[in-house]
Amino acid sequence: MLKNRKSFVIFITSIFLFICFFSCSKKTPSYNLKVTSFALNIPNVDVDKYFGRVTDLDITSDNEIIVVDIDGGVLRFDSDGKFVNNIAGYGSGNYEAVCSAAPVGSLLAVNTVGLIEFFTRAGKPVKRYFIRGRGDVAVAQNGSFLINRMYDSFRLGKCLETYDQDGKLINKFRSPRCKRKGEEILDFSFSGITNDNKIIYMPATIDSGFVYDFKGNLLLAKKVKSKIKPYKLKDGTPGALIEDAYVSNEGIFVVRVKRKISTEKIVFFDLIEQYDFNFNRIASYHFAKPLTMTVPTEPYSPWYHNFCYKDDVFYFMISQPFEQLIAFKVDK
Repeated sequence: MLKNRKSFVIFITSIFLFICFFSCSKKTPSYNLKVTSFALNIPNVDVDKYFGRVTDLDITSDNEIIVVDIDGGVLRFDSDGKFVNNIAGYGSGNYEAVCSAAPVGSLLAVNTVGLIEFFTRAGKPVKRYFIRGRGDVAVAQNGSFLINRMYDSFRLGKCLETYDQDGKLINKFRSPRCKRKGEEILDFSFSGITNDNKIIYMPATIDSGFVYDFKGNLLLAKKVKSKIKPYKLKDGTPGALIEDAYVSNEGIFVVRVKRKISTEKIVFFDLIEQYDFNFNRIASYHFAKPLTMTVPTEPYSPWYHNFCYKDDVFYFMISQPFEQLIAFKVDK
């Protein structure tokens, strides 16, 4: 009787271990990307009139494409790629300071140096908040916003600042890693806001991730597991910030550099990894051939690597041979 019971226990345990092994070894879904026919409706001869140095790219709930360019302003295109209008920032067309724009319901939140402005999509200003200093801005759907101070953090003392929808400071948090001028690269990072107002924060090498609430409470800190190691130069410093991250309601998307053939002047990437909001990798997407991007001569330049995602389509702003938007459909 005892022998039979022992055999039964061993049998059940074996089944349990087999199931655990099968579940744990289940591969992450992998998909191929195919180029679509989507294109912005701009004659090639006029490209330079629209794009020179793109700093941001986003897509609205109704599939309008928003392109932010230092030389051209905030440009809006409909879902078919047709140009709609240009939203001027503060200073009646002074675009030198335009950094980013984010769709917030029916409005667009435009970030210039030291100023956050909300516009209707037709370009009518609604409200503005003067915020000192540089920084990348992400806006929640309730109108509250986050400023990622990045390479100014060593001077300002904190990396992240949150504000409510009335422009009132909520909190400053996350101490910078850089201690002196010249080490700003240590604090360059990507950030975004989830639909439930949680802050996603990822250092430039994208080897770890952090989740905060708007009060600055740390909710999660985790290493980001990837088959691809973060892109670094020969001296061990992070690469030219070509790896990028985008946060949407479907998760966190990270562009990975193909390290073996990339150099300090030309960077190739052929893989996008998707993570859930706990930084678990849930899918990977592969280009048919690597995309090429030239590293800009300006230090810490944020352009040349912008992308966004919606409804199984990735939109990439490519800088070679000229600024152009290419859409890739997920082949499932």
